[in-house]
Amino acid sequence: MRILYFFALLFTAMSCQTTKIKNKEYKISAATVEIGSVGTESSFSKLNYDFDTRLFPLFENKIRLDVQLLPFNKAVNKIYTAKNKVNQLPNKINYIDSLPDKPRFVTVTFLDYAGIIDELNAPHNKKVVNYLKDISKASIITSVALVLPNDQLSKMEQADSYYLINEDKTKYGILLYKDGKKIDTVDLQFSTVLAYTTGKFCWAINERHNWYIGDIVNEGTSCPGDTYSKIKEKEEVNLFKL
Repeated sequence: MRILYFFALLFTAMSCQTTKIKNKEYKISAATVEIGSVGTESSFSKLNYDFDTRLFPLFENKIRLDVQLLPFNKAVNKIYTAKNKVNQLPNKINYIDSLPDKPRFVTVTFLDYAGIIDELNAPHNKKVVNYLKDISKASIITSVALVLPNDQLSKMEQADSYYLINEDKTKYGILLYKDGKKIDTVDLQFSTVLAYTTGKFCWAINERHNWYIGDIVNEGTSCPGDTYSKIKEKEEVNLFKL
């Protein structure tokens, strides 16, 4: 009932379950998601998005992120207000449109896709790749819009580069650097997710005829070059031709 109530609130507030942030379309959902997590998405006529997280890839090497600190606007505040009515969010926001000083939120987006792909194809993520081979509609969370406590925002302001790390096998954090030196870490468990984007997997085949992740592209984008949106079945050999 709580999720149904959430969707009713968001439908009233937004009329659809997407919003644009910096000219990029984000999806709004009752689901709690983390950047880097893998799962399946469902929607009803692009009005009710839901993301079912199934796996958390292990990143043994840190992954470069793009982080933007942005002011609240009316659209973002409507999303936050709808979520707060259902979940009683810990990060309290007082937004008044007429005031010049607005509360802030954060967008966290993958920047180093080559690094992500290398990590996913590595032996320590074999379970993830096997899942992706079986579930062709699976996708990965590539960006999230977050509300963070003020102390975590202050940490982010001090940094000039950001990296996703594994704090444990099912938990991610953001490593903060300044002038090439580590200065702090932001724990994402204290964040409130407002919206997200997903990427789909493109597959390539090597000389040994083994399939591997060749690319990650935005939803609605074709797989480039010699990569495919689905793994092709092996062609049956006609023994009579041998």
